[in-house]
Amino acid sequence: MTESMRTTLASYPAPRRHLQVVHQVESRRYAQPHWADRLSGREVEVLHCIAAGLSTTEIAQTLFISTATVKSHIARLISKVEVRDRLQLVIAAYRSGFVTVE
Repeated sequence: MTESMRTTLASYPAPRRHLQVVHQVESRRYAQPHWADRLSGREVEVLHCIAAGLSTTEIAQTLFISTATVKSHIARLISKVEVRDRLQLVIAAYRSGFVTVE
């Protein structure tokens, strides 16, 4: 094969076939947790912020509320979800499907 043929073949766009692998994504349909209907809109926002890993101060800055208000929302969330602490609150939110990983 001559050099000119190699150059021509290298620059020629050859059709390539790829095996397309399609994974079926298991869509988990969770039932609404029993505590979800008791949450206010702001408590839902705070819960999503907590699940995202934001601190109390960061949540306050994100939602434009005071840190005392954030602490109040967290206390009410812990009571309504019936868990011990903030960590258990996040675990309950993820396990129930109320908060999902994006």
